[in-house]
Amino acid sequence: MSIQILCLIAMLQGSQLWSQCVEDDLQVFGINPGDRVGRSVAVSGGRVFVGAIGDDGGGFLSGSVRSFRRGVSGYQLEHVFSGLSGAEYGSSLAADENWLAIGAIGLGYIEMWKRDRFGWVYHSIIIDSQGVDGDGFGSSLDLKGGVLVVGSPTYTTDVGEAGCVTVWRLNSMGQWQFEERLLAEDRVEGDNFGTSISVDSLGQLLVGSPGRDASGIDSGIAILYSGGPDGWFESARFGNNVAQPGDRFGTSVSLLDDYAFIGSPYSSFSGPFAGQVVSYRRSNSIWILQPFLTPDSGSSGTGFGATLAIDGNLLAVGSPMDMGNEAMPTGRVRIYRYLQEWVHESDMTGYAGSFLGTALAIDKGMIFAGAPLDSSAAVLGGGVKYSVSGDQDCNGDGEPDACEIVTGATIDCDLDGIPDSCAIAQGLVADCDGDLIPDSCSTLSGGVADCDADGVPDECATTLGLVSDCNEDLIPDICQEDCNQNGEPDVCEVLNPSEDCDQNGQLDECEISNGQLSDCDGNGLPDICEDDCDQDGLPDVCAVLSGVVEDCNGNLHPDDCDLSDPLLNTNGNGYVDECEPTFIRGDADGTPGVRLADAVLLISRVFGDLVIINCEEAADANGDGFLDISDGLYLLFYEFSGGANPPSPFPECGIAPVEAHFSCTEHPSCP
Repeated sequence: MSIQILCLIAMLQGSQLWSQCVEDDLQVFGINPGDRVGRSVAVSGGRVFVGAIGDDGGGFLSGSVRSFRRGVSGYQLEHVFSGLSGAEYGSSLAADENWLAIGAIGLGYIEMWKRDRFGWVYHSIIIDSQGVDGDGFGSSLDLKGGVLVVGSPTYTTDVGEAGCVTVWRLNSMGQWQFEERLLAEDRVEGDNFGTSISVDSLGQLLVGSPGRDASGIDSGIAILYSGGPDGWFESARFGNNVAQPGDRFGTSVSLLDDYAFIGSPYSSFSGPFAGQVVSYRRSNSIWILQPFLTPDSGSSGTGFGATLAIDGNLLAVGSPMDMGNEAMPTGRVRIYRYLQEWVHESDMTGYAGSFLGTALAIDKGMIFAGAPLDSSAAVLGGGVKYSVSGDQDCNGDGEPDACEIVTGATIDCDLDGIPDSCAIAQGLVADCDGDLIPDSCSTLSGGVADCDADGVPDECATTLGLVSDCNEDLIPDICQEDCNQNGEPDVCEVLNPSEDCDQNGQLDECEISNGQLSDCDGNGLPDICEDDCDQDGLPDVCAVLSGVVEDCNGNLHPDDCDLSDPLLNTNGNGYVDECEPTFIRGDADGTPGVRLADAVLLISRVFGDLVIINCEEAADANGDGFLDISDGLYLLFYEFSGGANPPSPFPECGIAPVEAHFSCTEHPSCP
């Protein structure tokens, strides 16, 4: 097809074209003999993960997984995950967005890792509570949209080692929860159910069972399940009238919406044990058999279809035992593109003895193939090759997006496989500040402020109301100092005078707790803000409680200060009114009531030695300021001749009036 025709098709089909632009070895350093790097591979966006089950770094056959991040100069090592001794960590891998599942078939566990904005963080370990050693838990993995599917091809059932698949789902609490165990209804021993698995975004799960003798020994089948959290059910079977004895149909499976692919690596359809891939397309709920994908005619023992990977309109088929032109298997990966039918586009070929295609992974035009027996770096050290085969041209410049990204001709800072300019223009990523850099990148690089590390520039988050900003300073409240940890920034709380009594910009509560300010009475109010009427530097309440000053009326206010208040010391006689002794004028003998005895006493004292004890003011019955015979006579006139009442306080107990001339420290008739 001419270049002109290709360009015309690109224009008519919305700037779509296809091209293979790069093929190279993934640079993996530190490979040791027997590591078997590339035993598993996974890819998500601009990150590729490579398993090395023979790595002895954590003990014999502990295994490891390397994470590589795409950069401007190729793929750079990002993180190394390590297993326990004997785990064969990295025997299987699955990646989806920020999640990574790592299988450790040697010890029967799966580790879940999650990537935040700053790196990979261990999340949890998954173990089959009903599993046993040797059941192959984690032999196969797939992960998509919060659903993790795990194959255990030698799991022991009621009929023997028939195999099973367990489904796990990410719950609302962010934990991976067991959902269901799938078993073939008509299972028999040796089915190897769960050897391969594939889950798609439509709630479908395809399971390969290459040991099933449906059409003869080891002919194999594949079973499609549909459903979800409410239960999974068998909806279709593949292989009848297609698989032949020994084909091992179902050794690999790959599912993409309305397309299903099943590998038969030992099929002799195109040559002795050359292998083939059987594909189906769904139309109106009916799965229709499509033309077989096969290796070159006359091929022998290539293992074509041992592995499969599909993404979009790209399909990769592994032939790890393909000899090529070598005496030892080089392995081969055949790449197909869907153009109304699956068309062979290109091949990747391994080095002698490398078994390229043992593992495959595809994402957005990036195809990775593992070669675990490659000896280029170390004997049986392993390796990985990759190919870039793009078909999208979002900016219409005539170059496939995947190629421009991998060569650095366009920027894809968030590693989503889409040029940033296109992702922003199409609304696939946020660029709230309009700097033409995805917010997730500009915030991570520090180009714009993102104090709460949520991937949204602070200015946008506050302006759009995505986060609270009580003082409207364009800084999220969560980033402001909150010394008392009550969720409200200090800068906002101090605006309330009751929270910052000294108005120094710091919360009283925190200044007290850290010892900057004292609070002698523990009432939450700094001493510096408490009343100190006598200016002795000690809050009144504390001075009273500590006994430094008198407080006769118990109002937690020093008496000296109460005396200066005319309302509390009405007669100005040195007593706080509430504390001053009370008396009844004319009650000279201290016996309750003003009687004849009081008049006799007052008259007698003038001519004798009698004295009025403790309250001479009570004896001044007429209140004239003199203690003489007139006081007694005054009472006699009051009692017997209808004379005037004695002046206040009378007839009830009361304090001395302002004009009192004599003291009164105690009066027996009054409390």
